Amino acid sequence: MSASSGLVTQPVRIKRVAVDNKLTKTSKSNSTDLASSSSSESSDKRLINIRLNILRWPTVLCRTTKISRQPPPEPTLVHEKFIYLGGLKSLNNKTRLSRLNITHILSVVYIPPSKATISLNKNTNFKHLFLKADDSIDFNMTVHFEPAFAFIEEARLANKSVLCHCVCGISRSTTIVCAYLMKYNSMSLENALLQIKSKRSIIQPNIGFLKQLVEFDEQLKKDREQSINNGRGIENSTIENLAEQMTQVNFD
Repeated sequence: MSASSGLVTQPVRIKRVAVDNKLTKTSKSNSTDLASSSSSESSDKRLINIRLNILRWPTVLCRTTKISRQPPPEPTLVHEKFIYLGGLKSLNNKTRLSRLNITHILSVVYIPPSKATISLNKNTNFKHLFLKADDSIDFNMTVHFEPAFAFIEEARLANKSVLCHCVCGISRSTTIVCAYLMKYNSMSLENALLQIKSKRSIIQPNIGFLKQLVEFDEQLKKDREQSINNGRGIENSTIENLAEQMTQVNFD
């Protein structure tokens, strides 16, 4: 009892409320689903933009860049002076390939080119890599990325040129070259496609390959961000170690 007011004060009882774990899990699950849904919508928008504004002919982007309507040469130089893109007909002119300094031939086709082909004749000095690939929306082209990258890099480091071809130089070989530019030249998918199209207007990776390239681009961005964050962590750790060492120095 309070002496001043004459009122009786009762102790306050706090009631504990149990949190429903199912509700918490559902909330987390919903946020994850929303993030996944948002990512999916973003990827879909990129695909629509690529197909409408880059790959469809003619487009505003095509009209504002130097893209020829004429059939491209076989093979077509698409990056610097060492990556060429083409179809099977690119293999038929050994003299032209030699003049272009092409020593590496990357075949991205379902059936390997005939050994009777001039450029792949046993009497020639061309290095050849065959990657079996079907031009189907269900085919997983990403399994060929690393072997293809290594082959292209081998040519670059030797100051030689590489020809990446499929049957027509439109879908499969374009996908490989595009992925290479994204990884080794830090290009976005859109910029890589636009650069290749500015040299070879007929390119058109199928929708399945485009989806794989979008996912590959997003993974590359995550890897680069992680690398930057790891670098910052190492830098901060080094600074902290130096600061700690300085506090232990005696200035007599």
